[in-house]
Formats: sequence, structure tokens, C-alpha cells
Amino acid sequence: MPTFEQTITIAAPVETVFAFDTDPKNWPRTMSSLKSLEIVSETDETAHMNATYSLLGYPMNGTMELTIVEPNEHMIATFESPGMTGETHNRYSETDAGTRIVNRVDYEFGDSLLERVIEPVAARYNRRQFRSHLEHTKERIEAEVRAEATIQR
Repeated sequence: MPTFEQTITIAAPVETVFAFDTDPKNWPRTMSSLKSLEIVSETDETAHMNATYSLLGYPMNGTMELTIVEPNEHMIATFESPGMTGETHNRYSETDAGTRIVNRVDYEFGDSLLERVIEPVAARYNRRQFRSHLEHTKERIEAEVRAEATIQR
């Protein structure tokens, strides 16, 4: 089961980063492999979605669930499809430079021969995709914070 952890610091308050990152409507804007996302139901603490994730160009249709464990501190997103299941934990903490996100991803592939053969390549691909997602999240939030500061002047 591939597992990895990545960290990024975003120059914005925890509340701003958490609100952006826990809004599923933002995920297709920051994760290029997320090809479609439909919110099926939503509360203040959870969201249930149907999604298509592209893994090495192969579309994987599945379901996702977002759970806010502790506001401004911890969220979990899960993905389930016939070929891959996984869980992402994002933990948020305030730093002198803004907000640190620690992103931990645990997932596993199905049992077919094809899925076992592509697992090493797919694991590297997924690691890059999640790193890219964090970097795009940082870029978008910091741009929005700068734009807000400019408007307020």
C-alpha cells in the first residue's frame, strides 16, 4: 500500500486556507487529474461526491467523501473506486509564515494483475499529482489574498 506525506506552507491565515481546501468545488481547480466532481450531498461537516480521477490517462469513476474532523485543523478525504481506494489527511497549523499543511495519503490498488503491475508507476504519478495539488492550492490562495489586499487599499 503506497503511503506518502508532504508539507507546504501557504502565506495566508489558517481559516482562509482551511475554507479553500475543504470546499470540494476548488479541487478540480487545483488537481488536474480530477476530471469531474459532482457533489451529491453536503453538510457543515461532510460532503459526498461522485468523481472521475484520471490515473495515467485511465479514468477511474468512484465516490469521494470529505469529513471535517476538527475545523481549521484536520480534514479527511476518501476515494473509492473498483481499481483504487484511498484516504488523504490534511492537517493545518499556524506558522509565522502563514499556514502549514501536512498532507498524508494512504491508498491501495485493486488485485488484478494489471493493477499490481502498474502500481509502482502509478504510485509515483499519484505522489506528483498530490504535490502539484498542494502547489496549485498555494498559488491560488496566495493570489486571492494578494488581490484582496490590493482591493482594500
